[in-house]
Amino acid sequence: MLKDIRLHGEITSEVDFYAVLAGENLAFAHFCEVGEGESGREASFFLAGNYFKLDQKGIAFSGTGGAVSEYMFGSPMPLNDLSHKEVANRLVLFGTFAGTAGQGRLEFTPNVSGFVQYADLFLEGNALGNSFFLLKTPWPYSVRRTQEVLLKTLGRRLKRSPHAGAGNDSELAAEILKELAEPDATLLLLRLAHRPHRQFYDFVRGYYLKEGEWGEPQERFVAALADELGIEQYQRKRIAIDILYKAERNRPILDEYKDILLSALDAPLCEVALGRLNTLRGMAVRHGLPPTLFDTLDGLLPAAAAARGQAEAPYLRRVREILQGVFGPEGAAQKRLHPSEVAELLTAKQRAHHGHDNGFEQVLLDAGRQLDEYTAKTEDYEPFEAFSELLTYLDRLDNAESVVSHMVYMERASISEEKVRSLLGNREAFEALEPGLFQRLIVDEALKNPYALGYGRRKLSVLLAGLQRVERGEQTCAEVAARVDRLAREEQLHERLYGGIRHRLKQFYFNLSNPALVRLLQTDLEAEILKLGHWRDGTLPPGAFNTALEQVQRETEYLNNIYPKILAGAEQSLREQFLAESHLDLYRVEDLERQYRQARGLETPSQTNDLLEMED
Repeated sequence: MLKDIRLHGEITSEVDFYAVLAGENLAFAHFCEVGEGESGREASFFLAGNYFKLDQKGIAFSGTGGAVSEYMFGSPMPLNDLSHKEVANRLVLFGTFAGTAGQGRLEFTPNVSGFVQYADLFLEGNALGNSFFLLKTPWPYSVRRTQEVLLKTLGRRLKRSPHAGAGNDSELAAEILKELAEPDATLLLLRLAHRPHRQFYDFVRGYYLKEGEWGEPQERFVAALADELGIEQYQRKRIAIDILYKAERNRPILDEYKDILLSALDAPLCEVALGRLNTLRGMAVRHGLPPTLFDTLDGLLPAAAAARGQAEAPYLRRVREILQGVFGPEGAAQKRLHPSEVAELLTAKQRAHHGHDNGFEQVLLDAGRQLDEYTAKTEDYEPFEAFSELLTYLDRLDNAESVVSHMVYMERASISEEKVRSLLGNREAFEALEPGLFQRLIVDEALKNPYALGYGRRKLSVLLAGLQRVERGEQTCAEVAARVDRLAREEQLHERLYGGIRHRLKQFYFNLSNPALVRLLQTDLEAEILKLGHWRDGTLPPGAFNTALEQVQRETEYLNNIYPKILAGAEQSLREQFLAESHLDLYRVEDLERQYRQARGLETPSQTNDLLEMED
């Protein structure tokens, strides 16, 4: 006896369809019709008066059923879905809408017909594939009631099914029918897949797994294929961040970040939680994850205070007051922002960003909508120009923070001449608003983070000194970039020396108090580095070996003499004193502590910890 009938075809040059007709008592029947219409190829699928019709523009549907697709990272999600990690899919029942009677309520209607264009489907749904389903049942219910029962019966399973995102049509069909538990039910499942998006997704995923990081160089590399396939810029970014999120080594840290943000819906985030969020951001930068991943998570959640029904924070009320003054009531406005007001708004944006408060963005959106209404009413574009100027400053802030954060938190980070020139322009713009503003907003904020790398601090110092020399005409942007790049190479050399020393100490016994043995170790290791071409700038910098050896000795001292006392209940100040005196990177000390606990069975490895694993 037949269990299912499957059909695969091409409806447009970009979209394929995969149809499955399934049921316990399935009889071979004509359920599909393919032909040529006025605009081109068409395909129709029938199920007892219900139907799907595909043409060159989109899909028309009519009947009891709905659509299911895997959420892509960054797609808008109801808070109820966002707060449940096991929820993987977006589920929409035909004729069902978000109600107005109460929050979270759905309204079911008998209008189960509609049309969706392919462009909207792959933009609002999943960029790779979306599944539609129709069900024929012997239930004596109205259309509205049938949809309600289908949601109650299938909703939980469909929102958690792994088969929707994997394109396992037969498994998904079997899962639906099993959950429905109706022997006389017949299912028509239709999946629409976007071939260019899938090709781009697979290429980017393979490339990312090979590279291990994602930034501007990687984006430029894949752009050629995206251009060839005709993929829009938004979809490129959407696909890339979805791949980054689903990578096994990235997901734990992003899920932890999301969980902390969700806790803000119940109560304000404490200092510990805020610190952890910023720590997670710093960890991600070191591992080549772009800040846009976290910005996307921030944007998925409503302003926490608003979600809790709390009053707007005083600093946000001040932001609203300043923005109101740009266009003012009935056109009686100052129409231009004073430099001190722009500086105040930049400070507020940074405060909101570090506090993970979406309220600033909401105030900005409100002001933009009011400004649009004012401009349409008065045709006065001067306030709009002032608002656009503010947005430019906000972009400058984001750009400068991104460059400096990459420099401070990312190992082996260098900088291009173009970015030096951009940072110089941003610095000049901020200093014109308020002397010292660039130092306060960009530099001080980066350096006060305890996870700033030692070499990152040195590279930033060289960069800032170079910017001043460029302003005085003593250096060029290219020369500044070259000096930073030299430090980045020295940093990489330090890592190789450090790793080589540790490797040899594990293999052989060296009495480090014997100068002759130390010189032998140095000669052997430096010769290996030069032979392998890991340093191409002549002899190694003076003191490079001694600096790496000193780090190994300090780490050994900490693990043998200090950390055991801390675990035994000694004062935490011992740790703080050691960090201050040793100048070791905090993330490295935390990694050593974790390895120590795991080696002694005091802690079990986790995926999140694996993200912090450093290569020797």
